[in-house]
Formats: sequence, C-alpha cells, structure tokens
Amino acid sequence: MPHWYWSLSVLADPDQRGLDLPAAKYLPQTGPMCLLDRILAVDEESLVATTVLKSDSLFCRDGRIGSWVSLECMAQAVAAWAGFQERASGRGPRIGFLLGSRRFDCHRPWLPIDQTLRIEVKKEIQLGDGLGQFSGRTLLADELLASAVITVFAPDDPAAVLAGGQSG
Repeated sequence: MPHWYWSLSVLADPDQRGLDLPAAKYLPQTGPMCLLDRILAVDEESLVATTVLKSDSLFCRDGRIGSWVSLECMAQAVAAWAGFQERASGRGPRIGFLLGSRRFDCHRPWLPIDQTLRIEVKKEIQLGDGLGQFSGRTLLADELLASAVITVFAPDDPAAVLAGGQSG
C-alpha cells in the first residue's frame, strides 16, 4: 500500500474528528461547481469530505460521470482544507489553482451517481509561496475508486496572477 494511505485515526486533534460541516462554507467554488457536500474531519495536515454526485451535475454526460471528476473532487478537498485554515485565521476561502497531478489512478471508468463518495486529502509539502502537494483518494465505502498526488498553488493575490502579474 502506498505510503500516503491513512485513516481518520491520524487526525491529531480529536475535536476535529466527527465533524459534519457544510463544505461550501470553506470553498471558493459556488453553485454547481461546488462538488463537495460535507466536511467530516480536518486537522493541520488532512481533510475528509463527502459528496453525492447527481445526474444533473455539470459533469454528467449520458447518465454517467467520468472518473476524472474525482481529481476535481480531490482538488476541492484541498481547497476546503485551505479554506478551513483560512477561517481559523479569521479570513475566508480564497482562490487557488490546480497545477497538475501525478500518479492519477482510476479503478473504474465512471463514478457512481447518487451514492456517497468519501474524498480524503493529506498535505505532503507546503511551501511559503503558496505552492503545495497533497495526496488524495476517492472512495465508495471501502472501495478505492481513484487516487492521485496533486500540486496546487494558492497565491496571495489570485487576480494579479490571472492578469499576468506577480502573486505578491
């Protein structure tokens, strides 16, 4: 089993286990682009969230959702983790960027619709300039559907980055 697989027992703060928080409160994504439903656990290193993908999802085609959408779910779990950290510091969620992924492995071609998926992410590296790397996985009950290592960037000033300037 890869080194980054973990269970909820690694969450260091017992007060942050057994949560049931609305994920939207911690995400910059809104409306139909907000794919996560609930945050079940979070600490300084990791987050566990759930989602129930629906047939009216923007990503549903011909009644199916490709497993590649699990990569977006993992990226949003990282964003929720960052949003939780930001809210703990008195700020709100901010825009970040999914730069890429490595070792993206899907075990099914399609994600199940109308079933609860568990999304788990764990920080591997976080640099002071907003660059980070997280391990993630998507599960249906105990069945691994997808896993990846994702690289993200959360600049101080996302608007400046989008306009071609510096991140500040």
